[in-house]
Amino acid sequence: MNLPRPSIVLPCLLLCFGLNTHAGTLDDLERDATKPKSKSSGSSSSSSSSSGSYSSRSDGDGGIGADLAAGIAELVFKVTVEVVGFGITAMAKGGENSASRYEHSNSGFLASEDLPLPDVNNLTDRDLQISAPLFRKEGDPILPSVRLTSQWLQGSDNVSAQLNRFEAGYGLIGLSYSRNTLDEQGDTLTLENTLVHYRMSFGNDLSWDLAYGRGKMNGNQSHDGDVFAMPIRYRINPAWHFEYYPVWSSYNGGSLSEHQFSFNYHYKYTGVSIGHKRWSAGPTTVSGLFAGLYLSF
Repeated sequence: MNLPRPSIVLPCLLLCFGLNTHAGTLDDLERDATKPKSKSSGSSSSSSSSSGSYSSRSDGDGGIGADLAAGIAELVFKVTVEVVGFGITAMAKGGENSASRYEHSNSGFLASEDLPLPDVNNLTDRDLQISAPLFRKEGDPILPSVRLTSQWLQGSDNVSAQLNRFEAGYGLIGLSYSRNTLDEQGDTLTLENTLVHYRMSFGNDLSWDLAYGRGKMNGNQSHDGDVFAMPIRYRINPAWHFEYYPVWSSYNGGSLSEHQFSFNYHYKYTGVSIGHKRWSAGPTTVSGLFAGLYLSF
C-alpha cells in the first residue's frame, strides 16, 4: 500500500484548517443576529401541569386566596394605568418642549413693549426681566437641526469599524440615516439604519429621542429588519455633553443590539467625541474604543 508523502499531507491539513477557521467574528455576529430564537417545547407542558396543581391547591384554600388575588390584580392594574398615563404625559410635554426651544435663540429678556399693556401697568422693573425658560442656540448638538457624524473604532478580535451618520430635524420631528462598516481583515459587515425620530427635551440640557425605522445588514447575505433606537444626550456644561445611543435591530427573528457611550467636546459648530461601543448578538460580541468628529447646525 502506497502512503501519501508528507509533502502532500501537510499542505492539505493546513488548507483544511484554514477553511475551518475562516469564519471569523463578523460571520458569527451575522449568524447570531439572524438566528430565530428557539422556543422551548417543555415550557408549555410544565406550565400547564403547575397551573393544574396550583388550581387544586387554590380550591382548598377557599375564597380568601381568590379575594387576595383579585385585590392584587386590581392594584397592579391601577398602578399600570397611572404609570402609562404619566409616561404619555411626559412624552407629550417633552415633544412640546422641543418645539418651544426653536422659538427662542437665547435666554435674553423680554422687553416691556413685548408684553400686553394691562400686564405692564401692574409689573415692577424687576418683573419685566422675564427670561425665556426654553431656548436653542444655533449649532446646539443636543437638539440639532443638522448633524453630520463620523467615528472610527478599533475593536476586539482585530475588528475595526467606521460610522457615518446624518441627522436632520426641526422641533419634535427628526430623521436619521446611519451606516456602520465593520472590517475584519478584509471581511466586511455593513449595518444601515433609516429612522424617524420623536425628539423630546427636558429643559435645555437634556434630550431624549424615540426612533423607529428600517435597517439593512449586508455580510455574507443581505437582511432587512426593524430597528428601534433611543438616543439620550445630556449637556454637562456649555462645552461638554454626554451621549448614550442604544440601537436594537431584529433580523429574521434574531436580534442585534448596539450600545454606544461617549463624551463630546463642542465648540461653535464642530465637536470631537471619545467613547466606547459594543455590538452583541447571542454569545457573539464586538466592542472597542472609538474617536469621532461631528458638525452640528
